[in-house]
Amino acid sequence: LDGKAVAPIDPALYLPLAQACRDRGYGARAAGFYRKFLAADPPPGARGSAERELRGLDSEFADPFDPPVPLPSSPSLAAIGGAAAAALAIALGLLLFAVRRRGLPLADLARQHPELHPAIAYLVGCLRHELLKHRIGAVSHVVEAIAFGQATLAQRQFLHARLFGGEPLKAAWAGHLATFERALGPRFRLGRSDPGFREAGRTIAVIARLEGGLARGGAAERVASELARAHARLREFDRALAGIVDGLGQSPIDGPLLHEVVDAVRSEYAPSQVTLLDLAIAPVEEGIAAEIYRADLLVILKNVVRNAILAVSRQHPPRRVAIDVAVELEATGEEVIRVRVRDSSPDSPSLEAAYDRRSDRGLAIVTAALDRYGGAIELLPAGEGYAKGVAVRLFRAQAGAPVVGSPPPGARRKTGPITGDGVRGKELAA
Repeated sequence: LDGKAVAPIDPALYLPLAQACRDRGYGARAAGFYRKFLAADPPPGARGSAERELRGLDSEFADPFDPPVPLPSSPSLAAIGGAAAAALAIALGLLLFAVRRRGLPLADLARQHPELHPAIAYLVGCLRHELLKHRIGAVSHVVEAIAFGQATLAQRQFLHARLFGGEPLKAAWAGHLATFERALGPRFRLGRSDPGFREAGRTIAVIARLEGGLARGGAAERVASELARAHARLREFDRALAGIVDGLGQSPIDGPLLHEVVDAVRSEYAPSQVTLLDLAIAPVEEGIAAEIYRADLLVILKNVVRNAILAVSRQHPPRRVAIDVAVELEATGEEVIRVRVRDSSPDSPSLEAAYDRRSDRGLAIVTAALDRYGGAIELLPAGEGYAKGVAVRLFRAQAGAPVVGSPPPGARRKTGPITGDGVRGKELAA
């Protein structure tokens, strides 16, 4: 950064910067460096390799470099003059480019980018609570009364205060859209990419235009019907948002997830640095999901597995690591999931180390993340062939339980960590 402040960077360096960021897992930053390198008009050979690497990183970033979509040949097109055909091809290419660059609808974004689930759930929750509930939903009974010509003066005053008092509806809507864009990135402008958001924006504008008609006392039948239709559309939009975020805070714990964690951790080290003679992942019962966002779950499990692999790498063979998942019923009727990681290293962490709050420690990151979900780290008996066992305890998600409107992760009953002899340090009576 100091160097950049005194002199511009050599554009040729953007490519190795992009490759270094890609190799370290910083996908978004790597894509930005690739784009800067390509914008500097590099030699054809370097451009081709950079484009291929960018496509491999994220196909959406490569859109500007895709070849134009060829137009199908037809007698009508052949009859058009060469110049007209070229102009038509350019227009269609620009149209296709604009459509493709519009971005993803929110539902597709949530499916394809689980790392964004916490941000999406928070942003949608704010939009639903602040705008769609306390401003739009709050006037439901008044809208119905106006539609039947039965609204009282007090009801009309309440509706006017909720819809048109304070911050204008259009400004409030624009503010929420801007918050989505700041959090998710400029590629995801939902006001353009999501049909539901586009329709909601138009509906907000319709309600804003009705302010004068509603303020004149007895609203005309046309004004009343327009208000009723607009209100119904926004309530439907609210239900659609609830359907998108429902379940985002629930993450399946299965074999593919555990293999993903192990593969990611092992790829961090050279084969000569860490050689495992035995790494076993026990079969996992189907249908197990924890109340946690997937991004946080991956951080927690990677750190616990990483500690086990590093511990056995410092020991003489045999080197063993085993992972298994168990579900147990608590006295309160809640089910807890334990992801247990056992290894053959005699180096055993203490509970004090596990709950060390220094942010540069892996277990500190784990315990900080678990606190958000009422979870804990436990030290358990390892069993024959292993020296120690560390378990991550989380609450099991109830099948079909809605996420929106449920208590926040930290609001659950908490119990103390389990010590080595299996006795809880603290237990709250049910």
